[in-house]
Amino acid sequence: MKPSDRKSDDGLLVGSGDYAVVWLFGEAKDEYEALQKRNDQTSFREYRTISRYFQRYAAMGPQHLDDTMFKKQDRRSSGGISVMIYEFKAYQFRIYGVVGELKGKRCYRGTACDPKKKKDKADPQKLQKAADEYVRIING
Repeated sequence: MKPSDRKSDDGLLVGSGDYAVVWLFGEAKDEYEALQKRNDQTSFREYRTISRYFQRYAAMGPQHLDDTMFKKQDRRSSGGISVMIYEFKAYQFRIYGVVGELKGKRCYRGTACDPKKKKDKADPQKLQKAADEYVRIING
């Protein structure tokens, strides 16, 4: 499935399988689409890699991805809701989001992005942004 195959007004479906669906919103969607359009070798490699990770997660779940691909980060609160933030990563490109449900199916919603992460530890502001955007989306 090509990411451009499934768009909604707010999100971009980037993975769909027996285990889950993977959607990107806001900053995560914008940075992913920008990554897709870049012509340099690093961007091409990051795009190809993270796209495969999205599909593998959707098809088989997180147990088929190691910590260099998909990783639990931290629990954050926003609007009285506490959520666990997870990270998809391909080289220096990171997508942060939350696992929840959408229409009765498990759904990863990517809501924040760090396109050129340099440090080992995730930026706390990006994690909070991921939580805030997730709560905004689920509350409509």
